[in-house]
Amino acid sequence: MKICHNCLKQIDDNDALYCSKCGTRLTDVPSGSDPLVQGRKKIAKILLIALPLNILIIGGVLFINKGCSKVEGTLVATGEPMGNFAFVPKQCRSGQHMNFFGAVILGAGPQDGAVVPFMDPAKGKQVKVEVPGSCEPPDYEKCKEVIIDPKYCSQYDVVVDKIPIMINEIFMMKGHLNLDCTFPGGGTAKGTIIFDRCN
Repeated sequence: MKICHNCLKQIDDNDALYCSKCGTRLTDVPSGSDPLVQGRKKIAKILLIALPLNILIIGGVLFINKGCSKVEGTLVATGEPMGNFAFVPKQCRSGQHMNFFGAVILGAGPQDGAVVPFMDPAKGKQVKVEVPGSCEPPDYEKCKEVIIDPKYCSQYDVVVDKIPIMINEIFMMKGHLNLDCTFPGGGTAKGTIIFDRCN
């Protein structure tokens, strides 16, 4: 009995020169080797290469889909106490980096400000605004900050939730804020910002 080394079909005719299934020349089988064993080794090599490659591809897709923050919307302020600006978010970070339950929604650059929705254990939902253009060099970490008091707002919808996905032991955050506020000095803050996958 012969075995085709290409399709692994067993050939009962010992005088056959070609495989009846795939047409492979049967005399091309290397002497001293079992084609069935060679076929299994070939499959094992393919699996050995394909499995880690598939894991890398799947992991990359998951990282790209889950690892990048998503923000949209605007917050427009006029007058006191914040000044005149239109904040456009570009990215966000989980507040867990700075030991609070919330998110830091950042503008494009170090002078473009930030909006920080968070949960205060005593006061509940809060929104802090780092006023664009007010941050001081060299590291732009010290900025004029205004916490928006809900009593001045006809609409104060702030939602901050934890996503059950961790990256480097930091939970991702999602939520939104919808504000329509008028302050005693005549200033306003209005806008909607939606944030997701903040890590």
